[in-house]
Amino acid sequence: MRTLGLVTIGQTPRVDLVAELRALLPPCRILEHGALDGLAEHTIAAMAPSPGEPALTTRLADGRAVVYRHDLAEGLVAAAVRRAESAGADVVLLACGGSFGEIEHRKPLLRTEELAQHAVSGLANGLRVGVLRPLADQVEPARRAWCRVLGTDQLATAVVNPFDAAPGELAAAVAGIADQCDLVVLDCFGFDEQMRAVAAGVFGGPVLLIRSLAARLTAELLVGE
Repeated sequence: MRTLGLVTIGQTPRVDLVAELRALLPPCRILEHGALDGLAEHTIAAMAPSPGEPALTTRLADGRAVVYRHDLAEGLVAAAVRRAESAGADVVLLACGGSFGEIEHRKPLLRTEELAQHAVSGLANGLRVGVLRPLADQVEPARRAWCRVLGTDQLATAVVNPFDAAPGELAAAVAGIADQCDLVVLDCFGFDEQMRAVAAGVFGGPVLLIRSLAARLTAELLVGE
């Protein structure tokens, strides 16, 4: 049985995540490693961004949402990847839709951003795409990245944080871009199947989760002994 190293940008265990991934993966071991694992609460609090600083949002082990500086995530994520490989991972999935720099690795390292964007590009095939990001400051970088891969300068965007938004907030965000797109992408690994159902109920068309796109593609590397 092959082993998947699941690297998140928050803390583990991610009880909100692993069960959904298992349903999409072949039989495998899953080793969770979080970028914020082992850090004290006061340390994490000190990582909060100043206004305008690039940031990431994620979930702590106790279920609380947290926002912290993107530049601090780079080294922490790289360390989590190393821990996953040392623990025996055959494949490592970076479970975040954000963009990261070079990360040294010895085993296949799959980045959700790349997997999801290229998968959506193939599926959209000329359809108008709408993207929901969790933080307002992430919208413009995400727009540039998505437009580059999709080959268009037309992209509808909205903001809703899956870690602390109520269903009504998600529904309102989707409704706000529904007439501008033919397909909606929930572009954060925190969005789950229940949230997809809420979005689809408002939109009435295809709603894609980057977590399920990444999992289905990762599954191809986990088939085997």
